[in-house]
Amino acid sequence: MTNKLVLTFVLSLVLILGASLSLAQDKMTMEEYEKQLAEWQQRLDAADNGKAACASQNEELQKEIDAAQAEHDAVWAAILESIGTDQDGVDAFRKDLQALDARCDGLLALTPEELYKKRDEIEEIAAELAAAKENKISALSEMQDLIATIEGKLTQLKNKMPKAVYDEYTVVVGDYLWKISGKEEIYNDPMHWMRIFSYNIDQIDDPDLIYPDWILKIQREVGADEYLVAKGDYLQKIAENPAVLGDPGSWAQIYERNKKVIGEDPNLIFPHTVLVVPKE
Repeated sequence: MTNKLVLTFVLSLVLILGASLSLAQDKMTMEEYEKQLAEWQQRLDAADNGKAACASQNEELQKEIDAAQAEHDAVWAAILESIGTDQDGVDAFRKDLQALDARCDGLLALTPEELYKKRDEIEEIAAELAAAKENKISALSEMQDLIATIEGKLTQLKNKMPKAVYDEYTVVVGDYLWKISGKEEIYNDPMHWMRIFSYNIDQIDDPDLIYPDWILKIQREVGADEYLVAKGDYLQKIAENPAVLGDPGSWAQIYERNKKVIGEDPNLIFPHTVLVVPKE
């Protein structure tokens, strides 16, 4: 009986000690959790403080940016005033230059033969650009860059454009200028034989004497330094033409430059003759 009581007491003591140990372990876990939570709260507080500091720094930085922008705007306004324009004027000028640039791009996409027919447009662009350079707005660095770009493209266009547009014809046995000119693929008119002769004056000395296998140039477009004589033309009239020399008194220059084609009588020139316009 006594042994049973002792055993019961021991078991009770073990249970009590086990329960106490379990409570102690639970209490340790809660303390660690609260400690970790406190650490995270410290981190959050530090982050909030850092955020506030960043906000303050951002505010100061924005003030500096605003001040720099205000200074920039003031300088820009002074520049615009010095060249006698405003922002709208600058924008319009830029748009005009960009239009010239786009026109150059369009012309550069053409073949040399197509470009030759557009040579007047190239001169127009060059004239418009020259006028734009007289505007004070052109002094702005942005505009200087655009102008330089357009000038470069104009140079490319002039280099790409052929000096003349012509086909080639190989003389065969039995050919003569009148016959060649009358061929459908040439001029389809024998009366244009003088055009072939004058255009090949460096090769043909006598229009009645041509040889097989000669390669003749068949003019298709009149070049910038050429003039195709029309019915009723005479040297003074041709010289007076603004597209030629613009001065009837300069007819002798045309004659001297084309004496081999015209011959000894300057008063006798024939339709369809190709004359070379002398350069001043």
